[in-house]
Amino acid sequence: MPSQAPSNFTVVVSSSISVTASWKLPPKSSRNGIITGFKLFYKEKSLSGLATTLRINDGASRNKTVTGLDKYTEYEFQVLAFTSVGDGPNSSVKTGRTMEDGN
Repeated sequence: MPSQAPSNFTVVVSSSISVTASWKLPPKSSRNGIITGFKLFYKEKSLSGLATTLRINDGASRNKTVTGLDKYTEYEFQVLAFTSVGDGPNSSVKTGRTMEDGN
């Protein structure tokens, strides 16, 4: 399993209901095998509890648009890479606030 998180993790607000997260592979020396996919976690910053997990079963994927979010709400995002052996560590947390209506 990877010993480091994906690098260059960024979150870009796309609209009042969607955010696009993007990343790069973990450094080659830390992959410990073939990256077979990623898990993107997100949750409203103001709420406690577990994050929603989006599993991306494609090691070549480098971004994911999350839709169906609440307007003008701040969300926290993290991503990890996984191999057939298991999950690597989570990235640092990135936050993004969706836009108000009409944007």
